[in-house]
Amino acid sequence: MLRKIKAPLERRGVQLLFAFITVLIGIQFIRFVNSYLDPGSVAMISRPAGVEGFLPISALVALTAWLVTGVFDQIHPAGLVLFLLIMGISLVLKRSFCSWVCPIGTLSEGLALLGKKIFGRNFSLPLWLDYILRSLKYVLLGFFVFFIFIGMSGAAAYAFLQTPYNMIADVKMLDFFKNMSAVGVSVIAILVLFSLLVENFWCRYLCPYGALLGLLSIFSPFKISRNTETCISCERCTAVCPNRLKVAKKKTIWSPECTGCLNCVKSCPVDKTLELKSTSLILTPQRAALSILIVWFSVVAIAKLTGNWETSIPPEMYKVLIPMAGQF
Repeated sequence: MLRKIKAPLERRGVQLLFAFITVLIGIQFIRFVNSYLDPGSVAMISRPAGVEGFLPISALVALTAWLVTGVFDQIHPAGLVLFLLIMGISLVLKRSFCSWVCPIGTLSEGLALLGKKIFGRNFSLPLWLDYILRSLKYVLLGFFVFFIFIGMSGAAAYAFLQTPYNMIADVKMLDFFKNMSAVGVSVIAILVLFSLLVENFWCRYLCPYGALLGLLSIFSPFKISRNTETCISCERCTAVCPNRLKVAKKKTIWSPECTGCLNCVKSCPVDKTLELKSTSLILTPQRAALSILIVWFSVVAIAKLTGNWETSIPPEMYKVLIPMAGQF
């Protein structure tokens, strides 16, 4: 039976806002890089610091260096700020970054909806295979945490941040997509296909970022809670959960797979039976949206005011490094 998913309009609005911001950042970053590649260019386009949100590995290295040496990264400061912000949101508001903010999560949801239009449904893997594949993102997370957070000394982490490779890691990321190999195209095509067939394929099985945020979200004071006295056991909440959680069978959802998307809350036909709440506060979709937006833009504003947002790399350095990006 085809599930009729009722996603909160507030969540869709927040998703679209961040998707729009991401597109603007991408356009500005392309213009920035092209201005440094054009020998005849006189006016250099400013670099959007928000692009550093797509450099989580660099941010993890920067976090290691900061914790050990006490020096806050000034090469990609926005990347570290966003990394800390996203982890903080997960500690308080569950994995809401994944379902409310992350552009990859939004794209994944969109592909699943498109797949439902094309094939008439999304497909669910057998539970035994689902459990095995879900472990992959935790294995990937363990790899990065061990080799970066544990395997690198503070001095080594700080030294890596100063390398030309790290300085233009964002430019190299753009080059990867501009000059994608046959292997790269094939891998992305496979991921898109599986995302059409299986809801949240990348997020559910392969995203190490989501794995980290899921583990942090366990400590969030907010949990999806079900009032067993008013519940009519219609199981609509279970049916619309993108992560296949048995919401209708649990009084409280502790799983790190819960992204706080509130699809279940929106789909519940009995008022105040299913809620995202702590011991003293209920997060309605409106409150969740406002909380995420206020926290996000407040932290970004503070980072800008304190000088921890824009890179310290001077334009003269970019003039040298960007044309040489393929050599690193």
